[in-house]
Amino acid sequence: MTGHHDAILIALIFLLGLVGFATDRIRHDLVALSMLGTSLLLGLVPASQAFSGFADPVVITVAAVMVISAAISRSGLLARALRPFRRWMQAETGIAIVFAVLCGVASAFMNNVGALALLLPAALATCRSAKVSPSRILMPMAFASLLGGLVTVIGTPPNVILAELRVNYGGEPFGMFDFARVGLPLAVAGLILTVFMVRFLPSRASSEGEPLKFRIADYLFELRVPQQGPSRPLTVESLAAVGGNEDRLAVHAIDRGGALVTAPRLSRALLAGDIIQVEGRAPVVEQALERFGLEIATDAEDDLLEGSFIECVITDRSHLIQHENANQVLAEHGASLVAVSRKGKNIAEGLASLRLQGGDVLLLQVAADRSTEVTDTFHLLPLAERALKLRATAADWLPLGALLAAILAASTGFTSLSVALLLGVTMLGLTGRLKGHVYQDIDWPIILLLAALIPVAGAFSKSGAGEAVASLISSVGQGRPEWVLIGMALGLTMAVTPFLNNAAAVLIMGPIAASAGLDTNVPVDAMLMAVAIGASCDFLTPIGHQSNTLVWGPGGYRFSDFARVGTPLTALVLIFGTVLIRHFWG
Repeated sequence: MTGHHDAILIALIFLLGLVGFATDRIRHDLVALSMLGTSLLLGLVPASQAFSGFADPVVITVAAVMVISAAISRSGLLARALRPFRRWMQAETGIAIVFAVLCGVASAFMNNVGALALLLPAALATCRSAKVSPSRILMPMAFASLLGGLVTVIGTPPNVILAELRVNYGGEPFGMFDFARVGLPLAVAGLILTVFMVRFLPSRASSEGEPLKFRIADYLFELRVPQQGPSRPLTVESLAAVGGNEDRLAVHAIDRGGALVTAPRLSRALLAGDIIQVEGRAPVVEQALERFGLEIATDAEDDLLEGSFIECVITDRSHLIQHENANQVLAEHGASLVAVSRKGKNIAEGLASLRLQGGDVLLLQVAADRSTEVTDTFHLLPLAERALKLRATAADWLPLGALLAAILAASTGFTSLSVALLLGVTMLGLTGRLKGHVYQDIDWPIILLLAALIPVAGAFSKSGAGEAVASLISSVGQGRPEWVLIGMALGLTMAVTPFLNNAAAVLIMGPIAASAGLDTNVPVDAMLMAVAIGASCDFLTPIGHQSNTLVWGPGGYRFSDFARVGTPLTALVLIFGTVLIRHFWG
């Protein structure tokens, strides 16, 4: 009776956790920690196992991959890989194929979001020079980053989790390229379909092809204080207050004799010769010109102000998301928020009360020597290409060498994957390739989520709750061909993943699918592979995976665009994936 009682309790905890993940009102890592805390209080997880997740090889492997991936990104090698393909990037199809293939290949060996983020600025620059709409290029890149992760065991956290889970059913962990038998043909077919399908999306080049700065030009003005000074005492506060509460001007920056001051404090006095960047409606600006005797600056005078704009995307790791006063936080770091593009709409008014979201494109005004500090501090992705060194030094090759050495050591059985990757991180640290970045490179919410859910998932299996769900699936598939069970495992995982973190989906569905396989004599490997594919293929919404969110704003996509392209791709994965798994692992 105690086992039955425990099964009910742990099932309720998982159901409540599912609601928490799906509503997205609480951070996913906090939901996972709440599930662990509740399980501890109810005695479902022994206190001695509360922190066992932090010692699990899965957590070590995922964290090490994040660090090495970020080191490879900083080396510039991936951006340099574009050079041989420049002559093929003159037309829309060529650009889409080159960037999508590079994204897919890179995502097989490094963090998929990191690979996409690294290539995104170069893709946008190529679109502008070739006069191609980004909406035809960025979605294939995002989907390729997900499909590329299917090829290797380190391509995505779900693969790492399932590789270790295989040990619980009498097998060795999946090898580095065991996933490639299914993942590689699926990735190639998915890429071809995506490049074809995006041609049916609206071009939107007329608005989204231009930088955000030029799409809000009607709100931005450069004013000059004449040499004789203003007609009355003038401060940032008095200039901003010209239009009253409803029509205040926003003062973003001041050019004072070649020295740029961004996000100036309200009490700062405006002096003769100052060039001021303001944002507001034209009639209010005209009032300011008359009241203080200001002049419109000439094009030659506002070069410093014009060169101080940067466009960037808010990543899911940014603490600006839903912040009560993002404007003030940015101002403390010398950056002024000028405009926001969200879901293809440009917002230049009411920014003080706007809650920022992941995927928003921001137009910031910040001094050039502080732009890197701002983007790094707030985890923003700049949409302009960064300068590329003319040649790679030996040190630039070290991160890639560390990754390849770890793969070789794990593939030959010299040591486990987690140990090999940890040694790779240590080597990079000793050679100075990590510096102060190492702790910033780790996506700590994912690490906490994994560490918290691993002991809870273990309790779920031991309580018999997992067996009960597996029996239900088995009863439906009993007596039917094994492809039915494989398709069910794949389809169910794809269905729950949009409401969960993909790692959480695997921790729940992996043991259930394996048990259902044992009950129906379907190979456990086939069921685990189905869960791996299903957890990494979320194409239907822009919020289901970070890669989709990252291209949502820069591509000018609407929410429904992802479903239009993602629905046939999801069907392809479900049908072709089931066939491939049945053939190679059945």
